[in-house]
Amino acid sequence: MSQVTNSNLNTKSNAKKLACQKYEPGAEIPILDSGVWQVDQGIVQLSRLRTDGNEVIVGFTTANGTFENSLSSPLVVSRATALSDVDLQYYSQQDIAESPMLARRLLGGFCDRLEKTQQLSTIILLNRIEERLRQLLLMLGQEIGISSADGVRLQVRFTHQHLAHIIRTTRVTITNILGYFRNQGLICFDAKRHIIIKGL
Repeated sequence: MSQVTNSNLNTKSNAKKLACQKYEPGAEIPILDSGVWQVDQGIVQLSRLRTDGNEVIVGFTTANGTFENSLSSPLVVSRATALSDVDLQYYSQQDIAESPMLARRLLGGFCDRLEKTQQLSTIILLNRIEERLRQLLLMLGQEIGISSADGVRLQVRFTHQHLAHIIRTTRVTITNILGYFRNQGLICFDAKRHIIIKGL
């Protein structure tokens, strides 16, 4: 009897550990075969790995946002990466089935994420790369920006290569456009090289 009790306690303990997880910037977050992750705080980048090895960034999710394994299809593998310190809450399929209120809240997160993914897809399809970058920065400002004395500061430091990867261009092109935006007074950088959006 005592062995069964101890086993049950261990199972509950493991479930509790799985329920809340912390990740540091740059860490890859496992996308489990079932259940849903909800972001309590922080910023997570969502991407897909194609069979040719190329990674396509499909969006970002912040507090109350969600992601799960249904991002995947037989042709792609999903990846979630912490861009900041991230706290996540895990909900199993059983958790969701037993709580209609939780299910509704998670559904709202799914809908919001799909809308933002569509927005990013629309930006990538723009012909002019300058306009792609402008619209990307505006979107990032809305999603992960915080107001400052100089404008809207992006909470994550994006390298030129990272921005180039998102909108599918070259690092040199991004460097040139950011230089132009800066000269025009549309953006600036803080001491930690975070972009501050001033007048895009």
